[in-house]
Amino acid sequence: MERSPSPRNTETQEHNATTPLSSDRAMHYTFRYSTPLKVYTALCVMVLGLICYYAFRSSPWFMIVLYSGMIFISLLYSALSIPRSIEDDGETVVLRRLLWSKRYSRTIYDISEVSGMELTKSYAIVGSAGYFCYNGLFYKSKMGFFNLVATEETGHYLRIQRKGRRPLYIAYQPALSY
Repeated sequence: MERSPSPRNTETQEHNATTPLSSDRAMHYTFRYSTPLKVYTALCVMVLGLICYYAFRSSPWFMIVLYSGMIFISLLYSALSIPRSIEDDGETVVLRRLLWSKRYSRTIYDISEVSGMELTKSYAIVGSAGYFCYNGLFYKSKMGFFNLVATEETGHYLRIQRKGRRPLYIAYQPALSY
C-alpha cells in the first residue's frame, strides 16, 4: 500500500512538478502587483520618510546629504528593477524590467516550468523581500539558495539555470499569458 505525500512535504512535490518549457510555444506575461506587495511598499516608503525627518532634524548638513544620497539610490534602484513582463519566443526568454531587460538563450540556459511552490515565503538573504517586488537571493530549506523575481505568489515559475549556477525562478501565471 503506497502512502500519498504529506501536504507538508512539498519539497519532493516541487521537484516532481518540473517540466521542460515547450520551445515551440510563444508566450508573453505582464506582471501584476499583489495588494500585500503594494501595502508593504507604501509602509516602507513612509517609514523611510519618518527616518529621514528625524535624522535631518538633528544632523549636520554633511550627514543630511549622505543620508539623502543613500536613501535616494536605494529607492531609485528598487523602483527601476521592478519587473514588467516575460517574453518567450521559443529560442530566448526575455525578462523586461522598467529600464533594462535580460535575455536567457535556450542554448546556454536550462529553462523549465515549475509549479506547486511558494517561494515568496522563503528567507531573503540579499535583495528585496516585498519592497517594490520580491527580487534577489533567497534561501529555503531543502532547496538551498536561489534567485527570485516575483510580484505576487502564483505557484508557477519559470526556472532558468546555467550549469553549476544558482537557479533563477520567475513567477508568472500561465492562465494569464498569451
